[in-house]
Amino acid sequence: MRRPSFTLEQIRSFVEVAETEHISRAAAALYLTQAAVTQQVRHFERAVGLQLLERGGRRVRLTDAGRTLAEACRGALRALQVMDDTARAIRELEAGSLHVGASPTCATYYLPTHLAEFTRRHPAVKLDVAVAPTTELNRRVLAGSLDCALIEGEVAEGLVSVELSPDELILVAHPDHPLSQMKRVTPTHLAKYRYMRRGPEFSAERHVRKMIGETYDRFEVLNLGHHEYVRAATIAGLGFAALPKRAVVADVRSGLLKVLPVPPMVRAITAVRRPGRGGPAQEAFWTFVTGGQHLASGKISSDGRSPDRA
Repeated sequence: MRRPSFTLEQIRSFVEVAETEHISRAAAALYLTQAAVTQQVRHFERAVGLQLLERGGRRVRLTDAGRTLAEACRGALRALQVMDDTARAIRELEAGSLHVGASPTCATYYLPTHLAEFTRRHPAVKLDVAVAPTTELNRRVLAGSLDCALIEGEVAEGLVSVELSPDELILVAHPDHPLSQMKRVTPTHLAKYRYMRRGPEFSAERHVRKMIGETYDRFEVLNLGHHEYVRAATIAGLGFAALPKRAVVADVRSGLLKVLPVPPMVRAITAVRRPGRGGPAQEAFWTFVTGGQHLASGKISSDGRSPDRA
């Protein structure tokens, strides 16, 4: 195998600069001088034959090549950390780290209880949680910078998945909203009013499109970024929204929101990971979350589908 022309220290320096987009902050995080970090990154650029940064004083910006290579470098550092975790776990029986991703819905309603019980059982394991849209989590799990993730959207090809729970999306509005006064709500009715959503990049919108059909593209839309902001704006009467039933069940019971007479959309909360065996902490968490379902069980295929769905 060809020996790399760059060093681990150069990779670490580049990743830290990529994370902070700032030479002095990267240097402080690495306990190095700014000159040392600058030199490491320049040596790395020469070694790979690519311009990875655009420099402007102490601030820097990643080039397109830099963004692509930064993700690969994070995966490489994560693989080295897993190797170190494995050795420590063998020596100490209880050690390691866990890098988990979760979509906003999963991070709010599904992941916390799993993490709380996992940390009670394995208090020495260090946790890192990334909250992002499903497409971003799929990409990071595939790249190896995340051990696994909980998502409610489509599973990327090449990942292993286990469905954990159904999650119901419902349409809601303030009780005084005109839609709430209707006994039957059609897509044509919905198109007359403002639709509150997190943003087009979130997987929930594909489900909402299926609920409503072509009328979806005719909505006046307000993007708010997080489902709690969407919930608050809907309670205030700014429009209607599609939200997880778990997020608004208390609001519906108290009369702050009303469920619109539109059939709900049921989607799956799914755990995803790469094929193959990971570090001890990853394997313990995966077994805990999925109830022991694993690659060797024969119930899950490497393309993320169970045999009866293939």
